[in-house]
Amino acid sequence: MKQRIVVKIGSLGVTNPLGGLEMAKIEALSRDLMKMKSLGHEIILVSSGAINTGRPHIQKPHEKQLSLAWQQACASVGMPLLMSAYQSHLTSPCAQVLVTHDDFKSRPRFLNIRNTLLTLLSNNVLPIVNENDTVSTSEITVGDNDQLAAMIAEAIGADKLILLTEADGLFDRDPKDPEAKHFPVIDFRDDFAQIKTSTKTSVGRGGMQTKLQAVRRLTPVGLDVVIATFNRPHPISSAFNGSGTLFKADPREKVKKRLSWIATVVRAQCAIVIDEGAAKVLKEGKSSLLPVGIKKITGTFKRGDVIAVKFQQKTVALGIVEYDSKEMSKIAGKKSQAIDEIFEVVPSYVAIHKDNLFLPKE
Repeated sequence: MKQRIVVKIGSLGVTNPLGGLEMAKIEALSRDLMKMKSLGHEIILVSSGAINTGRPHIQKPHEKQLSLAWQQACASVGMPLLMSAYQSHLTSPCAQVLVTHDDFKSRPRFLNIRNTLLTLLSNNVLPIVNENDTVSTSEITVGDNDQLAAMIAEAIGADKLILLTEADGLFDRDPKDPEAKHFPVIDFRDDFAQIKTSTKTSVGRGGMQTKLQAVRRLTPVGLDVVIATFNRPHPISSAFNGSGTLFKADPREKVKKRLSWIATVVRAQCAIVIDEGAAKVLKEGKSSLLPVGIKKITGTFKRGDVIAVKFQQKTVALGIVEYDSKEMSKIAGKKSQAIDEIFEVVPSYVAIHKDNLFLPKE
């Protein structure tokens, strides 16, 4: 079955422990990315390694504690080098997407990230996401790319998150111990809090603990997570087909979590009133709400708010709006092509995207 998959690769999956790129690793990863895409899967790559890629080019400070400025300078050199390496080994276009934690806290910016990623996927472009290390501070940093990958997976409604690291999944102790027991599958109800995990690598910011934090975040809301090693000829395909450790999600929660959030944050006294044709299309549950089907707007709201969609005084849907109330009034009743003539910069050609619509049961 074709799936939407977020893949996170650790720093040592693409770089040398002493700094700089490992082209053989990037080539193997890129080849596997293309294989998964050829099978019809939608893939987003969250790639660490920018700081370590740039290390050989920036003089290391004498201080014991590496300065933030040094790390950001390394990242600013390493990011284009890393992207260039990916593009040279990929057979389809890729796009760099840099984010900070603030981008996820702001609803309009969150929508921009989500819409950009979905647009890239629909155009067969591979998004490569990283935290914007050159500007991130303790106030706005995500912290590590395991958490960033989890946030991206939630944002785009992924089916699976694959975290590629040195260890081939979860073990009851350091996997280098010959007596270590490997766990191939862990159910979302299983408690693994007492399992001892090894420390993070000298290069990465994460470690097994941050990966397990991502697991605890995603499996209760219906998203499978796989932790597997990048030290395989086909690391993504192997993880997808059973290597590593599969953390099974609660199958009941995937839709319930998102729809319950939409239902609980809807703005009172705000609504989009639609015509009969739009109501019929929405009822089928396969289309976005287009401006042409809007008759009028009630209340004041901002882009990213959750609004009721009404037909004949009955709420037929709830959804996250792509425009504020003033902008929505301007495009109401207009065909999507006409939006270009109304706004210099068009945030979206739909009023509410189909992935952001909740249709209450009758």
